[in-house]
Amino acid sequence: MSDNCNDRSQPAANAYYGGKAFEVLAEAPAHPLPTGFHRRAFLKGMTAVAAGGAIMSGKAGAVQTVRAQAPGEAALTPPEKEVPNNILAQCPYCGVGCGTLIQTEKGRIVGMRPDPKHPTNLGLQCIKGLTSAEAIYVDRLTKPLIRKDMTNPLTGHESRTKGNFDDSVFREATWEEAEGLVVEQIAGIVKKFGGNAVGLYGSGQLPVEGQWLENLFMKGVLGSNTIEANARMCMTSAVTGYFKSLGSDTPPTSYEDIELADMVTHWGHNARGAHPIVFWRIADYKSKSGIPTLVVDPRRTGTVQGYEEINPDNSYHFSTINGDIAIHNAIAHVLLTEHDEAVHWDFLKQHTAGWETYVKACQERYAPEQVESITMIDPKYLREVAALWAEASIKGRKRGRGGVLSFWGIGYNQHIHGQNNTVSLINLMALSGNIGRPGCGPFSMTGQPNAMGERLTGGLTGRLPFNQGIANATWRNWIADAWNVPRPRLEGVSHLQNTGYAVGMMERALKGEVKAMFLIYATHIDLPDLNTLVRPGLTKT
Repeated sequence: MSDNCNDRSQPAANAYYGGKAFEVLAEAPAHPLPTGFHRRAFLKGMTAVAAGGAIMSGKAGAVQTVRAQAPGEAALTPPEKEVPNNILAQCPYCGVGCGTLIQTEKGRIVGMRPDPKHPTNLGLQCIKGLTSAEAIYVDRLTKPLIRKDMTNPLTGHESRTKGNFDDSVFREATWEEAEGLVVEQIAGIVKKFGGNAVGLYGSGQLPVEGQWLENLFMKGVLGSNTIEANARMCMTSAVTGYFKSLGSDTPPTSYEDIELADMVTHWGHNARGAHPIVFWRIADYKSKSGIPTLVVDPRRTGTVQGYEEINPDNSYHFSTINGDIAIHNAIAHVLLTEHDEAVHWDFLKQHTAGWETYVKACQERYAPEQVESITMIDPKYLREVAALWAEASIKGRKRGRGGVLSFWGIGYNQHIHGQNNTVSLINLMALSGNIGRPGCGPFSMTGQPNAMGERLTGGLTGRLPFNQGIANATWRNWIADAWNVPRPRLEGVSHLQNTGYAVGMMERALKGEVKAMFLIYATHIDLPDLNTLVRPGLTKT
């Protein structure tokens, strides 16, 4: 593939991606193709951005100010004849990532329509996506607002109106004034207190390019390791569990596995409410193929009821509180003692470590009767599910596709022992050989459409792109060169601390160590200790 992102040797892709003339379409392409603008070209383009940050590190350079156009200004409304319709986009809400077509009329967005050709939602869309356009023109700022009594870390002044959002405490400003104020404050803070005094709280709502830029800006330009994201709140347990078990945080599954599976399970995951398209796809497949389903959740959720409406005879519900790991191990016990064919011994011996200890513990300590007080599940009922698990595992292995596909949601991650929940489920999947082929595997569901991108681009404390640790000197130097920033700068960042990550960043703000905070496509209200820690901490920035 050519390094030149304008290379016209791939006309099929460029027919509907990548240039001003092709950035919108009248209708969705039948088979979306790569953009032709690959990561190598993207990295080269980033060097200009890094060079632009030289003004903050004291390097000389000409700067040209270009006025930002405020949303809602007349100049942003194109002539009606030039406004396209059915603009390709992605739903901005949950982690499913549905394709959507933006509907326009008279220069305004008027609605959303599901993309009938998108491989994820297949022309379906839930109420969240269908109504996502409603907020676009409601209570939106069209000009920057500056707080009249603004905290100024350079002088030590702390605002008396922080937390008050009445119109009276703000004044309107031009974009040039607002941008200049931000630059002046951030540059002053970096020079006086160091780069680590500036924090950023990012989001899984950002596209990959935005997440890449914020990490480059914080670590590569300002020299700060104080960068976190709301992905820390939802996916850390899954990420660390994946790393511990598989060596990578990339889920080894895809949506196409749904229609290949012989059994689907949900752990702390109310798909019908949280990820409706995933639920609809599974429910449709269940109605056609008759696969058994299991939902492990303290509540009798919509997912439980929906599957029972399709077939109550093979729709199972384990109502448990903190009994997930015991359930995993009890199912493993039944497989080991009653369904030996379902155990993939060759996989364990060739591709896993520590399996002997795991097998011995499950055999000796996790009979369903032994852990009933923990699982809260009738041993007979658990054995019935384990038998179905065994049957699905054997079918998938013999066929070369299919088996057990296991989803879990945010609630499953947010246990105190959330990482162990992930590791334990992957252990069971490995024992029964439900990993490494189409139609089976562990499948974590995120809460935002690009939570994976936040990790991929390294937008977290101590991380670099491709979720590699900043302490890895070889990788760190490669990224520094790609970003066109001095290697010693990133090395310096590798020694900076942000103890406690997202929550610790707020604790540092409360102590006065973090002087300024960017919130990018994110809000502070998803953090714990909102009124006793987060808001008081932000007041000081």
